[in-house]
Amino acid sequence: MHVPRPRIVKETKHQIEERAPPDSNSVKAHEWLSGDSRSTFGVAVDTGRPFGLYLSTKAERKIRLHAMKEAPRRLEVMGFLLGEVRSWRGSTYVIVKDVGTTELKSSSSKVRFAPEAFPKLFHELDDSGFDYILVGWYHSHPGHTCFLSRTDLDTQRSMFNESFHTALVIDPINKDIKTFRLAGDSYEEIPFALYDPRDKSIQKNGRKRRLKVKPVTTT
Repeated sequence: MHVPRPRIVKETKHQIEERAPPDSNSVKAHEWLSGDSRSTFGVAVDTGRPFGLYLSTKAERKIRLHAMKEAPRRLEVMGFLLGEVRSWRGSTYVIVKDVGTTELKSSSSKVRFAPEAFPKLFHELDDSGFDYILVGWYHSHPGHTCFLSRTDLDTQRSMFNESFHTALVIDPINKDIKTFRLAGDSYEEIPFALYDPRDKSIQKNGRKRRLKVKPVTTT
């Protein structure tokens, strides 16, 4: 997957808010988690520490339906994860509230945003309805299982290299889903949980870091 690197034209930094994550009783495991991923989910619940990422049911549905729509043709899809970064008792975690995407140029093994669709993409991001951070990205591996390829890893290193940045990979053919972050020269899977955005504990917007971006064009 190749994501053209955006150019930051405006940046506002805010202190990450200290707030408790959604209660363990109000989150659930994704039904597509593999056995190993489900075990990791259980360990995270038992320890009581925050999950690395909380994925709203709204965002999950958009990602899953996007991937499944193109699955019959074995075409990959991709988009941005929009949300907030928070901290609790020394642990940083991410709340994914929504996603953003646009027209794509894709095949069974490659995907990128269509250059002519960038204006639509950034208009959609500006209309997200909240002061978002790009907390990561998602893409599909139809029939290929969930991992980061060398190109995926290069994208993560060049565009999503903050400690909280997450890559969500979904395989709509094998019904598998995983989330990853950079770890040294490679990457590691992190546990994530689904949450209901109607949960009052996560409705209030926190202070955050917002980037207004526009695509870089080359000749």
